[in-house]
Formats: sequence, C-alpha cells, structure tokens
Amino acid sequence: MKEEMSSVDIKYIINELQSLVGSRVDKIYHDGREIRIKLRTKEGRQDLILEAGKRIHITTYIKEAPKMPSSFTMLLRKHLSGGFLDAIKQHDFDRIVKIMIGDYTLIGELFKKGNIILLNSENRIIAALRYEEFKDRTIMPKAEYKLPPARENPLDVEWEDFKGIIGKEQIEIVRALARKLNMGGLYAEEILMRAGIAKDRKANELNENELKLVFETMKSVFSEEPKPNIVYKNGQMIDVLPIELKWYEGYEKQYFKTFSEALDEYFGKITVEKAKIEKTKKLEQKKRQILATLRKQEEQMKGFEIEAQKNQEIGDLIYANFTFIDNLLREFRKAVEKLGFEEFKKRIEKGKKEGNKIALLIKSIDPREKAITIEIDEKKVRLYLEKSIGENAELYYEKAKKAKHKLERAKIAYENTKKKLREIEELIEEEMKKELNVKKLEKRKKRWFEKFRWFLSSEGFLVLAGKDASTNEMLIKKHMNESDLYCHADVYGAPHVVIKDGRRAGEKTIFEACQFAVSMSKAWSRGVYSEDAYWAYPEQVTKKTPSGEYLGKGAFMVYGKRNWFHGLPLKLAVGIIPYEGDEFVVCAPVDAIKAYADKYIIIRPGGMKKSELVKKIKRVFEKWGYKMREEDIMAVLPPGNGEIIEIKG
Repeated sequence: MKEEMSSVDIKYIINELQSLVGSRVDKIYHDGREIRIKLRTKEGRQDLILEAGKRIHITTYIKEAPKMPSSFTMLLRKHLSGGFLDAIKQHDFDRIVKIMIGDYTLIGELFKKGNIILLNSENRIIAALRYEEFKDRTIMPKAEYKLPPARENPLDVEWEDFKGIIGKEQIEIVRALARKLNMGGLYAEEILMRAGIAKDRKANELNENELKLVFETMKSVFSEEPKPNIVYKNGQMIDVLPIELKWYEGYEKQYFKTFSEALDEYFGKITVEKAKIEKTKKLEQKKRQILATLRKQEEQMKGFEIEAQKNQEIGDLIYANFTFIDNLLREFRKAVEKLGFEEFKKRIEKGKKEGNKIALLIKSIDPREKAITIEIDEKKVRLYLEKSIGENAELYYEKAKKAKHKLERAKIAYENTKKKLREIEELIEEEMKKELNVKKLEKRKKRWFEKFRWFLSSEGFLVLAGKDASTNEMLIKKHMNESDLYCHADVYGAPHVVIKDGRRAGEKTIFEACQFAVSMSKAWSRGVYSEDAYWAYPEQVTKKTPSGEYLGKGAFMVYGKRNWFHGLPLKLAVGIIPYEGDEFVVCAPVDAIKAYADKYIIIRPGGMKKSELVKKIKRVFEKWGYKMREEDIMAVLPPGNGEIIEIKG
C-alpha cells in the first residue's frame, strides 16, 4: 500500500495547485508531522495539507486542532498568517516543494522522514519541524538552507544526456531508470512495460534503438493528460495515481476530477483508519491481556477437571477392590512392624526379581510418610499404612472434592473474565462508532443565490441582498427584473435588496425585506436597534445620474416615489431551513425563519464579538444535533458585534 507521494505525483499535484496562487493565508494548524494551511481563495475556503515525508494536496479531512498550539504553529502563524500565496513549486524533479508566501518560503521535504522548514527572504532558516545535521547541510535556526544534491530530471533530460546517463549503467534497466532519473520503481516498470523492454536486461546491453524507445516512452508517460485514480485490490486501496497505468490494467479503479481529490480520499481514509487504530490501541491491548487470562483459566479448569476425575476414580477403585486392598494393608503393616521399612523394601525388591505378584504391584515405598504406592488397573494408588482402607479412599474423595470446588471457582472467574471481554469489545465498538477527531468537509456546489445574502420570506418569496460592491452591482444588473421589488435602508452603504417576483408579494414579505435591509447595513455595527427603509419598483433603479455626477461600482440612483417603513427593528433569527432539496443555515427576520424552522436563535446588535457570537450559536446548534462550520455561520450574520436574546427550541 502506498505510503507517500512520488516525484511524479508531486509534478502533477503542483501543476494542479497553481489555482491556489493569489490565495490569502487565513490560519495555520500543526499536528505531528503535518501542517494544514487554511486559505481564502476565489472559490471560498480551501485547506492545503503538507505532511513531512508523505504528501501535499487540498484536503477536506479536517483534524480537530490541538487545544494548545505548538511553538512551531505560533511561529508559522506569526510570519505567514494574512500573507498571500505567491507561488508553489517543485524543486527540479525532487520530492521537495516550495511555497512562497510574501517574504517567506515554506519548504516541504517529502522524502524519507521529511521535514517542513520556514525560510526568510535571505534563505535563512527561521524554524523547522525537526532540527538535524547532515554531512552536506544543516537544518538549524539562522543556518542557510541548502537543498539536497539534485538528480537528473526526466522531464528536462535530452536524448544525448539520457543515452550517456543510462546507456553506461551496468545494472538492470529498471533500476537504472528508477535511481538515475528519480522516478521510482513503479514508473520505471510502467515505461519498460509500454516500451516492451524486459526490465531485468542490463542497461548497457540495450542497443541505441532500444534506448531511444525507452526515452520516447518515458517522455510520453510524463506528458500524459491527468486521469486521477485510486487503485483497489480485493476491495482494498493499494495506490493513488495522477495518470492511468498499464501496470494496473485489470484492477478495480475509482476516478476523480482532480488529483487532489484522489489524494485526499486515499490519504484521508488512511488518516481516519490510523486515528481509529490509535483511539482503540489501549483497549485492544487490554483485550489481548483478557484473552491471555482466559486461555490460562481454560487450562486451569481443564487441570482441575482432570484432577477431580482422577481422584474420584481412584477412590472408587479402592472400594471396588475393597477386600484385596484391605488384606494388602494388613499384611504390609505386619511386615513393616516385624521387619522395619528398610528390610521390608529389601524383601520387596527381592520379590520383584523373583516375579512375586504382590511385590510387582508395589511401585514405590515412602518410609517417611509410611506409605506404599501400588498399581491397579493401570492406576497408581498411594496407601497410608497407618490409615484404614476407608480413610485411604476418603483422602482421594477429599482431593476430588477440593478439585471440584476449585473448578467451580475457576468457572465463576472464567465467566467474569468473559464478561470483561464482552465489555471491552463493546467499548471498542463504541469507540469505532464515535465521531473521530477527523471530520470531512463536505464540498457541495453552491447555488446561484448563495453568492448573495438571502432568505425566504414567511410568504415563500426569495429575498436577495448584496454582500459588497461587486455583488450589489451583479444583483441589480443581472438578477433584478420588472416582476421584482427593490428595497433599501436609509443608511449610507447599505446593501441593495431584491424581492424576486416581489410584485406578487404581500406587505408582510416587503416588511421582512426592508427589515433585512436595515439589519444587514452598517446600522447593526453601530449598535442601534431601529432604522428606516423603503421599497420601490425596479424601473426606478438606474445608473443614470444628474449631469456631472458619477456612481461607483455597486451604487445606483432611485428616482420617483419611495414607500417608507419607519423604525424597523434590527432583530434577526438564525436557523436551518429547507430549500430546493437542501438545508441551509440562514439569518433573516424572525417571522421568516419561524415559518420554516422549529428551532432558531434570535439575535440583535450587542457587545459580544462576532467571532464569539458565532461560537455560541454553533454550540447551540450542536446541542440540537446540527454539525455546523463556524465559517458558514459567520457568512450569514450581519456585520458587527451582537448578542443572543432568545433561543427557541
């Protein structure tokens, strides 16, 4: 399974990431070997992930940020936050990426253990993920950053140079390509497979025509149009590629629009799986310990069962041979009393040699315990001479009884251990079901109306408002027609508001649109609680000005009668509403939200910072079971600080 990107992968992804050039760095996060750069692009939020020694791509798999930012995080934020991404490059054909942000360069070394290094404009190291010293370069603060020795670039190499580099190598052609041209084994094999050249042939044994074929095939492979895909084997991901390879012909594949999407899906799933494994590691270790205990307990129970059965059988055997054993005991006692144990032993040994049947029954004599062990029915029976036959049998029954008690206790302990195993397995299952600290940002295609501030009136009419000069201009010129109504607050710089199909709307919708106009104006940031607004017809709104005057972008003149609402309250609600088969977080007049949502939060101008207000609203939504992104809430709120005055739900 692929663990890191190749030089070829980096070539393709860097070409793709040129779309990020010009983006603004919002925030930077660091966790372990990776950093995530949150960018503000023309398309909205994009998260660029850079993992030392492994990968670089746009990601939608977002880890929960550490509660305490590392010193490396703080240094990166200090120098890079707010800056613009000016360039992103691959160094030659190596696994080294350069990200230029203002006067700084962020180096991503994606080979071996890898590193992430911040440089100043003089190519001096400000900070690094890991500090180390090599034979030919040093990664230390204030040291000049030196790139590792470069190898030949297969994209730029000319035929004569290629022939000189590869043609003289006395190793297999596949190894020569992989090592000398820094392409890795997979692409070396792919090139040779397409060229029809056996990979194990020595490079210096290929004739010029064969070398030329390899060279041309190499150039062809590395100039192919991207066809990003993930390769599967037996349902498991094994590789992610920017182009389609003959090497994986016949394998199951999943195709993507961009290589970034393919890399994100591949490495994102690996990240999630690793997070799951890490999360349950201690529980799995505990499970292994419990399983080991169960095995020991099973062995103990088996031992107690055997011991109980064995002693029970010997006790029964004594009584089954009662007369015979009773006579033996009497005779043995007499002999020992008369001869003593030493002489008795000698007589028994002599009897064995002579083939005496009674002597042959005796397997051992223990003078200290005054006991004799005999064998009956292939079972050894220890008899104590000073005890009666009943007492000897009872000894075995007592041992059997104790073994049975031990077996019962062991069974109880075994069941308790099994219970612990079930509990730990349930915990593991619960942990696996829980939401990990890795979440996937769902990227959906935005609807046309989301370019603007918007809401649905309580009567079902779509109301749109500009966000800035550009969207104000666009709203009036492209999206307002004769069937609509126009609204505006009596506040300088307020957004233009359009009620789609507004000529059919009732007074309630017009009131809500005008209230929206004052609430989304600068009046909110001034902290006032009421303002005036008016409505007019589309034909009254124009770019035409009195002679000598000029209107800037987003500004329009309104001629004729204005229909006023005075003292409109600056009060809005935030809720989740359904529209066109989707759900949206919307901030609008209370009655408009109330018409579509059972749960909502009412806000007005106040002293709470907008960022804190967003967090508070997010927490309320989470209690209701909604997973909201802070930026989505931030985007719909009016400009300026506010406060929550009521929570409905």
